[in-house]
Amino acid sequence: MEYKDIHLEVHDAIATVTLNRPRKLNAYTTLMGDELTHAYESLGKRGDVRVILMTGAGRGFCAGADIRGVFQQAGDEREQGGVIAHPRTGLQYAIRNCPKPTVAVINGVAVGIGLTLTLIQDIRIMAQEASLGAIFTRMGLMPELGSTFMLPRLIGLSRALELVCTARMVPAREALDMGLVNRTVPAAGLMAAAREMAAEMASLPPLALAVSKRALQQGAENDFDAAVQTETLGLASLFKTRDHKEAVAAFVEKRPPRFQGR
Repeated sequence: MEYKDIHLEVHDAIATVTLNRPRKLNAYTTLMGDELTHAYESLGKRGDVRVILMTGAGRGFCAGADIRGVFQQAGDEREQGGVIAHPRTGLQYAIRNCPKPTVAVINGVAVGIGLTLTLIQDIRIMAQEASLGAIFTRMGLMPELGSTFMLPRLIGLSRALELVCTARMVPAREALDMGLVNRTVPAAGLMAAAREMAAEMASLPPLALAVSKRALQQGAENDFDAAVQTETLGLASLFKTRDHKEAVAAFVEKRPPRFQGR
């Protein structure tokens, strides 16, 4: 598929998805959402991809929804009785359910859906000069893309309520302190730091990463007994993989492992 509002490149098992509307600070459009959904669903199935980075072109990550391209269209669909969201389909599921580790590389301002795009990813690295904002209430709306589930789990209910109910901007240092992002890096070294982390993950057995990722997601959502059951089933499957056998052999033979995702 040829993309218009995003750009995709794959190098050394690392896919970089770039929101590509720099003149509008990569404001989100319906087309961008469709392209992101297709990209993450496709990348999740590719054997040559082990980690996915998302960043923005130019000086912004994503300045929220394009007012004319999203809000007006959504209003028209509601007036006509259209259904905008469908259970267990769409962009939020394409990203969250992707079996590959996903990293949001926040190079500039990320507000509204620009923020929630980062929350449904596994890891967030942020430029020290960037800022975030849950500004939905300014537009008479509420958070979306599953962010009402993710935000309280990342920073606690009280802080989540503060961010949404004040709609204020959050600088990188505060975002790091409250646990909204994993790491902050000077803008000049942001992509290098992200790629270094991605390379570390790409060097590991992909099946083990996929099963571990899903188990941790379920562990955060379920009780202890359910987590133990998920671990038991996951380990039973992973013990049978060629990658596990290769890891053991490489350790014994004192050589670098050669993982194949099998």
